[in-house]
Amino acid sequence: MNVRAQNSSLAELQSGSVSNRYVTISIDDGDASDFRTAELLDKYGLQATFYIPARNPERPVMSAHQVRELSARFEVGAHTLNHAPLKSLPEAQAWMEISEGKKWLEDTIGKSVASFCYPRGKFNASTPELVKKAGFLGGRTCLFNLHGFPRNPFLWGVSTHAYSHSKLVQLRHALLESNFAGILNFVRTYNGTTDWQQHFLYGLAHVEQHGGIAHLYLHSWEIDELGQWAQLEAVFAAISQQHCFTKVTNGVLFQLWRARNDDGRN
Repeated sequence: MNVRAQNSSLAELQSGSVSNRYVTISIDDGDASDFRTAELLDKYGLQATFYIPARNPERPVMSAHQVRELSARFEVGAHTLNHAPLKSLPEAQAWMEISEGKKWLEDTIGKSVASFCYPRGKFNASTPELVKKAGFLGGRTCLFNLHGFPRNPFLWGVSTHAYSHSKLVQLRHALLESNFAGILNFVRTYNGTTDWQQHFLYGLAHVEQHGGIAHLYLHSWEIDELGQWAQLEAVFAAISQQHCFTKVTNGVLFQLWRARNDDGRN
């Protein structure tokens, strides 16, 4: 692989020779501070997927050279052309953002891109089909408090956002997204905690006991603004010590979903 070696190959995952407990990390927005996150990931031998738009009206995006540099070490995924919230866009414009964002990223790094992330986690009923049509294997949302394989591979949820949301925000977000499993898990699995570090540790503990996926997503710029690099490093250190977990990129999980479901249809 051009990306740094995966902790486990897809063949190993399919064979069942590794654990059914997965941990994955995704980083959104392509801010230059992603390189500080990358250094911490390297320090602890962890994989991650970086989702990068071509442009972002909200903040600067790393240069094409930096995107190529990052893609030599980690998986990079598409995040639309202009970091556009797709839910409110006309379908033709949403298609342009998704398809052109993929083309831009593939042209920039010189290889195919399999993973997609919805800016701000926003999507509507037709958006996942557009992501599928563009040729992605999976789409990551911001549906919180989830730790299982989804029915729809273009609607992958996450366990934890590395930001300490209030209980009201957690519940309101889940209701707006009709994420009723997330509401239940927030109470049962995550004990209603508002501290993101503890929240993710609850997710790890749940997956260790029951299997599934502990998925941490973050914005490096947010970690930087809040001065939480020490907290992020502590979480990465905790992940690295979890030897019963298989550490994978989002893309490997998407491939595994496809392989399992293709097998089921054959």
